[in-house]
Amino acid sequence: MKKIITLLFSISFLTGYSQDIALQVISPAGGYFESSSAGLSISWTLGEVAYTTLSSDNFILTQGFQQGDLFSTGVSNPELVSSNISLYPNPASSEVKLIINMPNSSNSADVRIYDLTGKMVDYQLVKYENNVAVPLNISNLKPGIFLVKVVIGDSIQKVIKLIKE
Repeated sequence: MKKIITLLFSISFLTGYSQDIALQVISPAGGYFESSSAGLSISWTLGEVAYTTLSSDNFILTQGFQQGDLFSTGVSNPELVSSNISLYPNPASSEVKLIINMPNSSNSADVRIYDLTGKMVDYQLVKYENNVAVPLNISNLKPGIFLVKVVIGDSIQKVIKLIKE
């Protein structure tokens, strides 16, 4: 008898907590609006199935399967410091010129050249003056497409696609 009571208690305990799952929705877009003066709150998500549409003279409301808990995850876009950096000629065969116009900077830059697999194939530390072309030797690179990353201080200032002939 004790075993049956223990079994029934265990089943009821597990059943009570088995539905304790956080309500979430994965959606490409959504939003939430609340007006305390109107006593109204609206939340929406994009990409869910609609099952009921209500309409009046002024409004159309389509209801769906949106979950009640509001929680979102996002990826922020990195902000690059505004800069005036250019590289020419492009395409090039043996040398390119780098022009940097950043008045309040340290006047030295790391120039890193990467191939399309992400491997760094060249590194140069350059000293520059504003609006003065700095030559970069690329004759040791094989013909192809490269990414030139210009780093001034601790932040990436610009990434430029370079075509080596």
